[in-house]
Amino acid sequence: MTSQRFKEFKQLTQGKKLEDRKRRKDWWHYPFSLISKYITWILVKTPITANMVTISGCIIGLLGLLFIGFGNSFLIIIGFILIYLYYLSDEIDGEVARAKKQESLKGIYYDQVGHYIFLGCFFSSFGFNIYRINSEFLYIILGFLGSLFILGIRTVRKIAIVASTKSKPKDFIIQKQETKQSLSSKSFFTITKKIMLNLINAFSHTHLITTAFFVGNIYFICTDNFQILEIIMLCYFVYMSIVFLSFIIFKSRSITKDVIAIQQSMEK
Repeated sequence: MTSQRFKEFKQLTQGKKLEDRKRRKDWWHYPFSLISKYITWILVKTPITANMVTISGCIIGLLGLLFIGFGNSFLIIIGFILIYLYYLSDEIDGEVARAKKQESLKGIYYDQVGHYIFLGCFFSSFGFNIYRINSEFLYIILGFLGSLFILGIRTVRKIAIVASTKSKPKDFIIQKQETKQSLSSKSFFTITKKIMLNLINAFSHTHLITTAFFVGNIYFICTDNFQILEIIMLCYFVYMSIVFLSFIIFKSRSITKDVIAIQQSMEK
């Protein structure tokens, strides 16, 4: 592989995505992006399609959650490794699609359905893992509610997209100038919201949550002290409930701006 060819390949498969993440400060994706480009470079030379990567990645992720919820210490570690492979596949499928020009609505559909199924089982797997250790049914409930919270956050984040399809651009003509004027002044609320959303996006993202529980399980396996897992679950349950309520409040304040931005991007 020549450095020039690989540089062009990286720009094709990751260029715009990395720019968007840098703008949004989504730094938790970087370790996976560093690895994925090399795997994608190999896969584009094979008959493997982007949809194959998406579907197999979803199966790997769900299998990982199953191992964590029901497995022994060895399978739990394997389960976390499988989840990290799922996160890696989530980078690779889009890169393969761009490299092979296989981007499609069906691919987006598979990707989004896989995400929702994974998130629906995410905290529940950790909750059942703790329940098998301490036999307290409370953690099954907390895991179930945690999964609802993380699904709720994802749904609220996408409400503007749904609203933009149900609204006509002319409905916002009167509000557009007023919205632009209010956005031009950096109010205390705007600055606070930006800081909080950056923190929320980081610490409520599955990559970091997985790492927290992975470290907790390693500590438990080495010391036989399961309280660390209980603390992580309780802290994240409280945190995710606050995040969910915060998203509802913040998005209600910015829904007009978000819809206008989406509709303007569609007009270009």
